[in-house]
Amino acid sequence: SLTLRWNSATESDVQASNTSPENQEKKSTPRTPPPILDLHPPTLQAIAQALFIRAQNAPGTPLRFVDDGSMEEWEVTLAAGKIAQGAAEEWAKQEQLNPMEDKDEEVLQVMAGRVVAVLTRLEDLEEELLNRCCNQGGAGGCIDLGVPEEELKAWQANEDNSTKRISDAAAAIDAVFLFDEPLRYNRARSLLAMFLHEIEGPGLRQNNVVIPCMDVDFLSQDEWSMLLGSKNKEEELTSSDGNTDAAIDNSAKEESGEPGDMAEEEPARPSLHPITIDAIEDALRLRAQNSTTSPLRLIDGRTEWFEVQYSIMKFADRFLEKYTKASSNSNEWTEEELQTIGGRIVGTVMRLDDLEWEWNHRIGTSSLAEADSPSMIPNNLWKTTLGLHAENVEQNCFRTVDVALLEEKDFARTRAERMLALFLLIIEAPGLEASGNKVPGGSSPDFIEDKVQLELMLPRPKKTD
Repeated sequence: SLTLRWNSATESDVQASNTSPENQEKKSTPRTPPPILDLHPPTLQAIAQALFIRAQNAPGTPLRFVDDGSMEEWEVTLAAGKIAQGAAEEWAKQEQLNPMEDKDEEVLQVMAGRVVAVLTRLEDLEEELLNRCCNQGGAGGCIDLGVPEEELKAWQANEDNSTKRISDAAAAIDAVFLFDEPLRYNRARSLLAMFLHEIEGPGLRQNNVVIPCMDVDFLSQDEWSMLLGSKNKEEELTSSDGNTDAAIDNSAKEESGEPGDMAEEEPARPSLHPITIDAIEDALRLRAQNSTTSPLRLIDGRTEWFEVQYSIMKFADRFLEKYTKASSNSNEWTEEELQTIGGRIVGTVMRLDDLEWEWNHRIGTSSLAEADSPSMIPNNLWKTTLGLHAENVEQNCFRTVDVALLEEKDFARTRAERMLALFLLIIEAPGLEASGNKVPGGSSPDFIEDKVQLELMLPRPKKTD
């Protein structure tokens, strides 16, 4: 898998952001959303229904990747998108929501985005869930968390054979899920809770982003303790300022191999950034073509979000496949490094609209855009220095930006570098720091040499009342 295991926060936060000009100011400051419907019940119902569909092993809707040459990973993403779209449409009918209205469109996109995010991460989330149940000493299963005894026994019986372990556990859970609806719902609750708490939440809160129904409010206290650990730790994480400078420093230490780090005993690894920037640069130019057959953005009302997700993941897979085949050093990357590169390509390209808006907003409100400032950058240098089109063209005429990206390689390259740096600093690094995970080479954007720009890219501190 090159792109299935994403190391970042989520596509649902991309969907939740409204980038229309009349709503741009709302993104720059924290806001409390108006009272809205509870998104968790329909999201949980959709995930539970997907678990039932997976247990049936019905052709045409694959939700479990089988690495035997009979399928491709994008088929799982496509199936997840169809399920999410169907669930969102059904919920819209039940609640009489109008997708053409901003407030209804937002909740529908967040709900569908979370369904896709969980379903495309099922393998990783379920593996972590089973390991946590094992650590709890749950020899008889963890029914409240959606883990039956049969599955847990199969998981524990094959610790030395990962392939058999996964296949036996999958067969055990499918057999139970076919007939046990409450257990499917419990499993859905566990999976969504882990996703919200450990993948989506940290990155959003660190960057002070608010979207509907971010809290895990559907677990009992005992279930929370079994699945997510102490609530005191969670409160400490959400109440702290979460200075990402520490994460950047830690990444730099990992790269430099300071005393106490095992990296000093290993040969230096090549940086993951150049190949990732190459891919994002290519994606920017491909997106600028506004192809309806391989859309990398929502082009018109006929383009569905799952089509964009599919196109982006397929683009990342094809790029890495082409690169590894063409490169004389095709064996230099480890599987973990390839997964990290793929995850960054997908994560950044998924969020291009928001990252572009954020970078343009931060530059436009900084000294770099002030006419009387000594650090002001002339308009004719914005493209090659900042990766932006000057004079409000970014907000008012994206077609002009697209043409420039297609014709000016330096502009596309600079823009790709800034988009990746923003992704690393405001999305990936906070999420990794909160979860305690690491990625090869760390998350430091060491390819950005301008200290002023680097400072502007850092997560904004939370404002306190």
